[in-house]
Amino acid sequence: MLAERGVGAVLLWRPEELVMATGYLPLWGASVCLYPATGDPVIYIPELEPTDLLPSGFRYKTFPWGNIECPDPWEILYKSIEADLVESGIDDKSISFVEASCRSSLPVISAEWIPMPLNFTTKLKRLAKGGYAAITDDILRLFLYKTTSEIAHITLANKIGQIGIQTFYDNLIQGKTEAEVACAVETAVHSQTGKEAIKYAKAWAYIMSGINSSYGGRYARSSGKKLVNGDLVMIEMAVCVNGYWCDITRTGRVAHVSALQQKIYDVVKEAHLLALDLIKPGVEAKMVDSKVRAFISQKGYGAYFTHALGHHVGFRYHDPGQGFSPDSNLTLSQGMVLTVEPGIYIPEHHAGVRIENNILITSDGYKILSDYSIEIDGK
Repeated sequence: MLAERGVGAVLLWRPEELVMATGYLPLWGASVCLYPATGDPVIYIPELEPTDLLPSGFRYKTFPWGNIECPDPWEILYKSIEADLVESGIDDKSISFVEASCRSSLPVISAEWIPMPLNFTTKLKRLAKGGYAAITDDILRLFLYKTTSEIAHITLANKIGQIGIQTFYDNLIQGKTEAEVACAVETAVHSQTGKEAIKYAKAWAYIMSGINSSYGGRYARSSGKKLVNGDLVMIEMAVCVNGYWCDITRTGRVAHVSALQQKIYDVVKEAHLLALDLIKPGVEAKMVDSKVRAFISQKGYGAYFTHALGHHVGFRYHDPGQGFSPDSNLTLSQGMVLTVEPGIYIPEHHAGVRIENNILITSDGYKILSDYSIEIDGK
């Protein structure tokens, strides 16, 4: 892509970009990768970065971020990158990177992002004599397709996600709070760290029960509300394993739900299966969304399906790309990984139902990566 655009190198600094290019999920989120059109990449890491996170096969250079004796570690980073551009003989060519910092993946320390300099991207643009090349769309397009190795990593994230989902169903007990169920799910996932070469496993579980489930199409959160018999309970869960993500939703119940709530569940389940039947390479994503939307409307619930049918996933909770939506111009292609997540949300019936799976587009159809039960009892 760089060669086609005549660009000398791309600078990658968001966690998902580093994972995509090198398989490296940074701890601090201060690392930068110089990825040239020709030659070997260089990864610049802060001195405080733990070395056991670093994949082999790359050249690393440190800079003194976090060193209180260094007043401006970023200037040292800029000069180091500039020197490597000269050494590589590409300082006269343009460089590129994604400027916008909105919607990005998280580093391992995910409680907050480090304080990046306000002029960070401005400084990066000045590092090459050839200036800055605006090829953001080309860079983001790389996220749409997953390699065999990346699919294996995303599949592992889904496998760990199954542990969280089983924990969800096991904890649908009257008297437990939404927050307590969420805590059990997140603990089950995080405890997988250290197993199966898993250096990092983390879940963000949002549990919404009863009336709260009906707001699941608008936002996700866990509250102190206690589960009661007759509740529909939805889990919206993001899981990150070694920098690769899955996004799973299931809806369960506490004891027995009403006939109407069960009917709504069955419609969502049928809609989900309909979407899967339509998916294969060459199909327009908006057609799949339209057919599922029409089916839900025919059942009388069209006004209560309030979001797109699905999105790209794998390097982030929500990867770049148009996914399954009414206005999407995406044509499904082999190697894409997307969610399929129809939902119906009706506050007056205390009913919110969504079923979400992660699917891989194969050469002749699809493969479900989150291949576990979509029944209301989880069995």
